[in-house]
Amino acid sequence: SYLSLVLLAAAQSLAWALCAGLTSTLLRRARAPLELAFAAGTMVAVMIPTVFAWTPAGLVSPWPSFLQLADLIGERGVSVLFAVGAALLARSTFALLGRSPGPRALSSTNLPAHRPARAALFPALLAAVLFASLSLHGALRMSSIARAGQGLPSIRVGLVSQAVGPHERWDRANHGWILRRLRDLTVDLENKNVELTIWPEAAYPYALDHGSNRTPRDFRAVVGKGVRGPILMGLITLAPALKVDGAIERNSYNSAAMVMPDGSMSPSYDKLQLLWFGEMVPGGAYFPWLRRIFQKSGGLIPGTEPRALTLEREGAPAMRAGVLNCYEDTLAGVGRWITTSLRPNLLVNVTNDAWFTGTAEPELHARLAVMRSIELRRDLVRAVNRGVASWVDATGAVRASDDRSEPFGMVVEPLLRDGPLTLYARFGDVPLLIGLALGVLFFSFRSKRSRPPGAPSEPDSRGSPDSAASTQSSESPSPPGENNSDKSSAAAPLETPEGRPAE
Repeated sequence: SYLSLVLLAAAQSLAWALCAGLTSTLLRRARAPLELAFAAGTMVAVMIPTVFAWTPAGLVSPWPSFLQLADLIGERGVSVLFAVGAALLARSTFALLGRSPGPRALSSTNLPAHRPARAALFPALLAAVLFASLSLHGALRMSSIARAGQGLPSIRVGLVSQAVGPHERWDRANHGWILRRLRDLTVDLENKNVELTIWPEAAYPYALDHGSNRTPRDFRAVVGKGVRGPILMGLITLAPALKVDGAIERNSYNSAAMVMPDGSMSPSYDKLQLLWFGEMVPGGAYFPWLRRIFQKSGGLIPGTEPRALTLEREGAPAMRAGVLNCYEDTLAGVGRWITTSLRPNLLVNVTNDAWFTGTAEPELHARLAVMRSIELRRDLVRAVNRGVASWVDATGAVRASDDRSEPFGMVVEPLLRDGPLTLYARFGDVPLLIGLALGVLFFSFRSKRSRPPGAPSEPDSRGSPDSAASTQSSESPSPPGENNSDKSSAAAPLETPEGRPAE
C-alpha cells in the first residue's frame, strides 16, 4: 500500500535525519570542522540498521575505481571519505556566498569582494585532489589485482533465473512446472559444460526437513532425467516442531545446499540475517507472543553459524563457496563473518528479487553487492530470480550481468581466490570509529578550554557581524574626557512626563 511505502521511506530516511542532527551538534557544541562533523554524522547514518542498507559508496559501484580503499576501510569508510569531499565542496559554496559553516553558518562573514572567491578555491581544490586520488589509487589497485589473478584456477558456473512471480512460488499448484523449468534451464547450462549450476533463493519449490542428506527420488527429484548436477540450490528447510507457550510452531530456515549427481545433499547453509518485516519481526526472538501475532503458525528463523558449501573437483582445486543469502550480500558484517570463519575462495549470492519487480531495488541491490567483492577481495556470482544475475570480480568490476524478466541461464567463469584476509575483513570498522571518536574528542576538549569562564556553551547564531560590530562599538571605552552617560543622554530624545517627545 501507499501508506507502507511512506512509512518505509520515513524509516529509511531517519538515519540521515540523525546524521544531520549530529553534524549540527558537533558544529555548534564541539566546534568541529564541517568535514569532521559531517564525516561522523555519515558514519552513524550508515551504521544504523535499516531495512535496506543503502550507502553512498554502494551507489557509486558502477565506477569501482573510486571504491578500492574498501579493502582497508570498508563500504562505510569509503562513504565517510565521500562525505569529507562533499563537506569540502559545501565549504567552498559557503565561501562563495560570503558565509561560513559552523555556529554562524547563517550569518554573513562580511568579507571583502575579492575574498569569497579566494576562500572558495582552496576547499574546492582539496575536494578535487581527494576524488582524483581515490580514482588514481583505484585504477592502480585494480590493475595490480588483475595481474595477480593471472594463472589462478577458475570454475565454470551456470546461473539460473527461473522468472517466477513472488506469489506463484508459494502456490502448490505451481510447484510442478516451476521445478520442470529449473531442470530445463539446468540441462541447457550443463550442455555448455558448466561444472556447477546455481539456483536462486528458495527456488526449489518443495520444503525439505532440515538436516536431510538426500533429495527426494520421486516427482520432487532434483537430479536425473537429463540433469547431471552438481547444483547449489536455494530452498526452504523445515525445523522440528516446537511447543511454545502451549502452541505448536513449525519454523523453517531459508537455506542453501549442494546437491551432488547421486542425489546426496550437503548440510545446508542457513541464512544468518533475516530481513526485517519480510522474514522476521524485530524483537520476535525475545517476545514470542509478538512473533505469533504476525506469524500464526511459525515462521523463518535464522541460522546459527556460517557453513561453506564445498565442491571437490578432479584434477583442480576444490571450490569453497561462502553463501550470502538474499540481502546478506548488502551487509558488510555478514560478509566479514562468513569470510573470516570459512576462508571461502568464492562468494555466492542466491536471491529472489521478484518481490520488487518494476522498482529500482534489484539494481540498487546489485550495486551494494559489489562492495563485498572489494572488501573481501573475492569473486562474487549472483543467481537471482527476477533481478540482476551477475559475476563481479575481486576488483568490483561487473564482468557479466543479465536482468531479463524471462527465464534464462548465464555462464560465467569466476576465479577461485585463496588470498589472505583483507585489513577490513580482519578489523572491520573499528579503526575508523576510533579515529573519528578521537577527532571529535579533541575538538570538544579544545572548545571547552578556549571558552571563557561563564561564557554560554553556544554562540548566538542569530547575531550578524554587523550587529556584533555595532555592539562592540557601543561597549568600547570612551576617549579621555568623555562620559558615556553624557553621550547616551545626548543621543536620546527628551520626553515630557506624558511620554511625548519634548519640543
